[in-house]
This record gives sequence, C-alpha cells and structure tokens, in this order.
Amino acid sequence: MRLQTTLSESRSSERGAALVTAILLSLLLLAAGGTLILTATMTGITARDSTAEMQAYYAAEAGVARTLQVIRGNVESNPAGTRATFHNILCTPTLWTATSGNVVNVSTDGVSRFQVTDIMDPDNYLVKVVKCADATYQPDRLRIRVKGLGVRDSMKNMEVVVDRYTLDYPVDSVITGRNQSGSSISFILGDSNVTTISGQDLDSGKTIAAVAVDNGDYQSVNNVIDGCDPDGSNCGNGPNVTPEDPTVLGANNTPSFLETVAKTREFLYGSEGMEQVARNEGRYFTSGPAAIASAEGLGANRPDGVFTFVDGDLIIGPGDPSGQGMLIVTGTLTLKGDFQWNGIILVLGQGNLIREGGGHGDIFGALFIAKFNKTGADSDLFQSPTVNTNGGGSSNIQYSSNYVDMAKAVGGHAVKGVREY
Repeated sequence: MRLQTTLSESRSSERGAALVTAILLSLLLLAAGGTLILTATMTGITARDSTAEMQAYYAAEAGVARTLQVIRGNVESNPAGTRATFHNILCTPTLWTATSGNVVNVSTDGVSRFQVTDIMDPDNYLVKVVKCADATYQPDRLRIRVKGLGVRDSMKNMEVVVDRYTLDYPVDSVITGRNQSGSSISFILGDSNVTTISGQDLDSGKTIAAVAVDNGDYQSVNNVIDGCDPDGSNCGNGPNVTPEDPTVLGANNTPSFLETVAKTREFLYGSEGMEQVARNEGRYFTSGPAAIASAEGLGANRPDGVFTFVDGDLIIGPGDPSGQGMLIVTGTLTLKGDFQWNGIILVLGQGNLIREGGGHGDIFGALFIAKFNKTGADSDLFQSPTVNTNGGGSSNIQYSSNYVDMAKAVGGHAVKGVREY
C-alpha cells in the first residue's frame, strides 16, 4: 500500500501533459494543412491566370495572322474591289474587318478576341494625312499593333513590322539584258509598225530607260533602235523606242541578282532562292502547259497577280490579260497572238525571248533577260541572250510602276520583327 501511494505522489505534477501534447500536434498538423490548402489555392489561381494570359497571347497572335492575311491579298475588302496595298491598308483600314480597329472574335464563344489598335508608316508617321491624300504614295513598311483579349480581363499587346517586298530590286529600264560573252546580243525589234518600247510610266509622269545593256552591246543595240542592222548597215524605219538611246549597265543600275552568274544562280536555285519560294507556294512548274493548267493559271484572274516559276519553255497568249504578277522562265519565252502581261518577266537561263504570230501584244511592267548555264564555276560569264520581237504581229512593251509594284509584292511580304510590349 505504501508503494502505490508513493508512485501516485511522484506523478502528480504530470496532469494534463498528454492534452497539451495533442493540442500542439494538432496545431502543427493544422498549420501544415493550411499551408497545403493555401499552396493548392495559389497554384489554382496561377494556373487560371496563366490560362487567361495564354488566351490573350494567342488572341494577339491570331490578330497578327489575320492582319497578314489582309496584307497578302487573301481577304476581300468590304465593299469588294479594293486592292490590299500598303497605301489602302494604312489609309482606309476599315475596308477589312481585321484591320478596322473593332474588337474581332477569335473563338465562336467570344472568349478570345483581338483588336488592331494602330497601323502606321514608321517612316512618315507624322504626316499620315498628307501622305494618304497622295494616291501614288506607297509605304515601304507598316508597323501594326494588335491587342489580344482573353478571360478575366487578360490582355496582351503585340507589334509587327512588315516590309512591302520580300524581294526588292531597282527597275531602272524596261528591258534589261546581260551579256559578257564578247559576242553581240541578238537584239531584233523590227520597224516602227512592229515594236514599241517606252520607258514612260503608264501610271505617272516618270520616265526610265527603255533598254539597258552591257557596254559591249551598246553600239549594236543603238544601231537596231535607229532602224539599222546591228553593224550599222541597211538603215530604214526603226522601232518606236523612248528614250531612244540605250543605257549602259553599271554598279548603280544593275540589279544585285544580275551582277554575276554566281549571284543569279543563287537567286534562282539557292536554298532560299526563287525556285524554293515557288515550290513552297505551289507555283513551281517544269513546263508551260502545267503552269497554264494550274488552279491560278498565270494570274490573269487574280487582281494582285501570282508568282510563277516555269523551269522550261512557256508560250504566252492569247488573252487579255494573259497573265500578271512575277514570271520566271528558264527556257524560251514565246509571245504569241493577242496577249497582255502585267508585271515583271525574268527570262533567266536559256535567255530566249521570241515574238511570233499575228495580233497585238502588250507587256506593262519590265523585262530582265540573261543567258547562262544552271551549273558551273562561279567565274562563269553571261552569254549572249536573244530578244526578237520582229514577229508577224505588233507589240508594245511599256514601263508601269503599278504593275512592277504588284509583281514585287506577289512573292509575299517580309515580316521584319514581332515583339510583345
């Protein structure tokens, strides 16, 4: 009995210790649980906000993409009939839904939306009204700002800068022919009833050279323009050429892609050359009939024309227009019957341009002609091409700044940069 009393007295100070321990453990577990709940809640909020932010971001991207569709001429204006030139997009953006400045739904439920907030010419942003009053004004580039809108008032701003041309080069003459062979270019135009070549712009008062050739061909070409044989004999009625004297090609007026044979090969067949561009666009053809039979044909029914690469021969005609845009032919280009081409033609390879048959044909734009082998040494020189418009019909070849501009644009516009701000 004495032993039990002693044990009871020794533990009298421990009353309630288990309860305190249990409470402390419960508080610890409660804190851990609260932290877990808080973390889970914050993770959920972060995920929700991140989703909303991504919706806004993708909406802004969609706005940029739809604006580029307008710029590329893939969206009809409202009312219909206005070309999506840089001038029209900048000065009358309300003709297209995407560029109008209104909020546009990306998703059918209206959760994702975008709004084009600004379109400007960064080179002339202070004189937009004055520039837009000039019908001939064409910005070299556009800066477009787009706002993307998502759920929970999420918003993202994007800015894109677009150059008017993927490929830009000077057009300083109506017909440009390269020849470094030492043999005279085969240049036959016929008399005044057959051929007219004019550097006077069809669309403005500007005048460029009618013909530009290498120095070695200057005299023979000048003789032909004067109505003589290339050697200056048998002079008679000459063709109608304005300006009368040809221009000699030099560092200031030779397009970069015609400076050397190596550069021309790279321009056509390089990894980022025109053949690859044509393949990417579904516009590469190994024959003229295949190009004509394609869905777009030669662009005659496209207001902005098309880019066509024919790795072979092509016959143009008849048709009004027979085609328009940018045309590259590596074989012989034959102009036949009543035809009309609006844009730029590059006969690069075999370098043969022939006019035959009756009727009358027009080319409004510019021509580039060069003869060279597809493969070879970088030191290869351009050979003597053939320009023969002395066919049974007549022809008129005239510079047109509008059609040249259209042709340069059919290869697509160059996006120079995209940023989020």
